[in-house]
Amino acid sequence: MKMYSVAPLALAVSLSLGVLSGCSSSGSSSTDASISGTIVAAPINGADVSVVDGSGNVVAGPVQTNDAGQYTLSIPEASLTQDLILKSSGGTFNDEATGSNGNAGEMLAYVVANSLSDGGSVCATPGSTIIANMVMNQSMDMTQAQTAFQNAFGYTPDVTINPVDATVTNADASDESKLAGLRAAAFSQLAMDLGLKVGDVQDPAFIAEQFDLFTALADDLSVGSLDGVGSTGAVNVSATVQLEANIQNRFSMALVNFHDSGQMGDTHSNDLTGLTSDQIGNVPFAKVALTDTYKIVYSPIGMGEKAGKTKFTLTVTDINNPGADTSGLSIAIKPMMHMAAMTHTSAMPEANAVVDNNDGTYTGTVYYVMTTAMNGFSMGYWDLAVTIDDTETANFYPNVMMAMGDTTLTKLKGVDDQVMSMVTNSMEGRTYFVFKDDLTGDSGSYDLSLFLATKESMDNFPALTTGLILNQGNMMSELAVDCPNIVVSVSVNDGSWNPAASDCTDGLWTIGVTLNDGMGDENKVRVRLTVNNEVKTTDGNILDIINPEPTNADLQTFTITPNPSMSM
Repeated sequence: MKMYSVAPLALAVSLSLGVLSGCSSSGSSSTDASISGTIVAAPINGADVSVVDGSGNVVAGPVQTNDAGQYTLSIPEASLTQDLILKSSGGTFNDEATGSNGNAGEMLAYVVANSLSDGGSVCATPGSTIIANMVMNQSMDMTQAQTAFQNAFGYTPDVTINPVDATVTNADASDESKLAGLRAAAFSQLAMDLGLKVGDVQDPAFIAEQFDLFTALADDLSVGSLDGVGSTGAVNVSATVQLEANIQNRFSMALVNFHDSGQMGDTHSNDLTGLTSDQIGNVPFAKVALTDTYKIVYSPIGMGEKAGKTKFTLTVTDINNPGADTSGLSIAIKPMMHMAAMTHTSAMPEANAVVDNNDGTYTGTVYYVMTTAMNGFSMGYWDLAVTIDDTETANFYPNVMMAMGDTTLTKLKGVDDQVMSMVTNSMEGRTYFVFKDDLTGDSGSYDLSLFLATKESMDNFPALTTGLILNQGNMMSELAVDCPNIVVSVSVNDGSWNPAASDCTDGLWTIGVTLNDGMGDENKVRVRLTVNNEVKTTDGNILDIINPEPTNADLQTFTITPNPSMSM
């Protein structure tokens, strides 16, 4: 039998000697390793668990799991210096997505040499099974397999963490255990979404097809990205189900679907982990999605997704007739940010959020008001819905980053101009978003355009345009906006203040500015905003000239470093 090579890195399987020896007994005279763990597609009851070496020789077990999927076994000291595979076969489980009982197939966890010690934990999950399959059957080393999995699914499985059943309330479990359980359940959701069977009434011994999915995903990843193409071409999961080009996107949707009951039509309310949207880890940003009729490929433009103005291309192909003309479609986009306690949209151009390029491609523009993560901590996830002809919708999950270099977004707030806060359930200053839209020109002379939007509700951040009526019918928040009552003033490097111009139809204000554009030169471009004779401030309080506060100002500052002869 083939021997499997593994790069000797501590990263492998997230198993370090220090982690796994922390529970060992200092009084034990045995040098064998007693390990325990959980076997989870959902928790598998009655599975046979053993440990084998790279040649397939059994070195420990078999033992059976209990009804919570837990096992304990002892590995001889002589076997600890080699790579080992935890293998589980058989048993039964209650599928998280469908609620049906099924027979389990093979589950795996690959453990590198010298990483196990007494008291350690090794758990087999869908993720660990896929990685082990890549190492054992696809000629990949552990580092390659983990990297491929991380790129596809947005995380690296940690087999030291015991997943909990995501369909059962586990208030005392750690967030790490809950997340591991949620991720396992996402694969059950994916299997259900793909139409894979949990059982067969005609065959009591039928093995749930979810376990074939793990093998298929490993084959797909063995030759690059998760795209439905494996080592021999198309990847078949079952006699009737084949992985398609959008399989990564299907996993992202499955994770979101299981977690946020109802968002994608799921009404089971299966997820009882209690994890909020900022606790579910990375939702993979797949670039290919399929609807019933169309294949949609998302391509970033420029520096990609960032807080501020973001542009991208959507390439649309008719699935059933790839050569067909797909120009002239009606395409709408809707970004939504899912946070711990709320969801909200973002700003978009008034009329040209999606532009038809007349060649089957469409250019989209979103002005993102926040990043996916801040200071290394997840804030939630963005969901960009793309709807074609009001009938078919695909969802993308962009990872919106902080813009590097120049300022792309600032915010000001209303003083008497207020709306209801969904966080405090009290009135707060209405937020106005000032985006850097574009900078064109050279040799010190530039045209700067700013895009202005505001907040009407969590579901509507409209561009500032003439005739706009915000919160119409709400006596506390209604605001009618007309162009003469919007004043955008700009000062460059503390020079004079000058008004920007706009026709008030698209939220864009433009002004000619003189900027220092030597190598590394920074310019401070300050912006004031007045709407309906009220000067907006940084904190929503009226400007205090006598006793100024650092957080209270009637302007915001953009740092701009132009590159001569380039549009930014």
